[in-house]
Amino acid sequence: MAKKPTKKGPLKVNEFNLNSFKKDFGVNGVVKDKELTWIPFNEGYHDAIGLPGIAKGYITLFRGFSNTGKSTAAFEAMAACQKMGILPVFIDTENNFIWSHAKDIGVEFEEVVDKETGEITDYDGRFLVINNDSLLAKYGTYDYAESKDKKERRSEAVIEDVARFIDELLDEQAKSVYKDKDGNPTSDFPEICFIWDSIGSLKCFKSVASKSNNNMWNAGAMATSFGGIMDYKIPASRREGKVHTNTMVAIQKIWVDSMGAGAVKHKGGEAAWHSARMIVHMGGVQAHGTTTLKATSGGNSYTFGMFTKIKCVKNHINGIELEGKIASVSHGFLNPDKKNEYTKEYKDYLMEKLNVTSGEIVIEESEPTDEDIKSMYVGSSADDSNE
Repeated sequence: MAKKPTKKGPLKVNEFNLNSFKKDFGVNGVVKDKELTWIPFNEGYHDAIGLPGIAKGYITLFRGFSNTGKSTAAFEAMAACQKMGILPVFIDTENNFIWSHAKDIGVEFEEVVDKETGEITDYDGRFLVINNDSLLAKYGTYDYAESKDKKERRSEAVIEDVARFIDELLDEQAKSVYKDKDGNPTSDFPEICFIWDSIGSLKCFKSVASKSNNNMWNAGAMATSFGGIMDYKIPASRREGKVHTNTMVAIQKIWVDSMGAGAVKHKGGEAAWHSARMIVHMGGVQAHGTTTLKATSGGNSYTFGMFTKIKCVKNHINGIELEGKIASVSHGFLNPDKKNEYTKEYKDYLMEKLNVTSGEIVIEESEPTDEDIKSMYVGSSADDSNE
């Protein structure tokens, strides 16, 4: 006769306590992000693509051909940061910072004038503006191949200088954190928004040292030097418990790969494309996709801006990816439908530029000519005047 099966209890196993393991292994739980906030641009930007501006704590890339309004975005960011108490750090390696244009858009500063000569010697305000000369003066003797200073000074600033400057500034900010009387971390150092105009305008150390301009070396140096900044340091500042929320805005020119089915490529490499959580494309893909805005009166004409296509082509922040048209004018971004209102509001400004004291101002839209580009935003370079 067969025996009846014996009832057995559940198998006993060693109990695994995940929380204890995390603690013992030194691994913290997931830390959530701070609430999403924005650094706002003019309403014309929102009207065009449905976004209020740039998101704090993220990398935002504005890309396109030259003269498509990208630098207007950089100045919009700078002016908005000042209003919010964020320190804008403008890294101008295009050597195309136009103070009059920045002022028209809303960047606040005072001109420092030499009392004897009456010449403007500097600009004072709540910002940092760094250019190639600044970088070269600070890091020009550093040899990145051997990781040490040398007596010889380089003739050019390099990609690695920009990354080192950003790293050092973020380190200074981190050192400023202390605990208040209640034991909460705080700091007197402001939040930072780095604005780089533009990626691809510098060679890497190896290219400069070898007196060449190797695109592969430059792209590799960009990826290596900025990996920690774009993929960790800036994004990590969004976490709850971090005192500062830091942001980065980058400008990058493009070119079209005729051998790769017309794919858009980025001058200086693809590192920023991969790291940016939001990418805004300005202008067309196969061509500029812009038309100029001219004010005409008394036989004189002044090119004061342009119409351009604008599209959010990557948005890993809130998913909105819209396409529209925007006007990039002397005073920032403008809804194209409001060009007549702009003309009325800034009539005195336009008449001064036109060198007339009375008369009707006629606004015309036309295809840009070389002369239009040269005359746009007085004081800028001919090839990058409204980049």
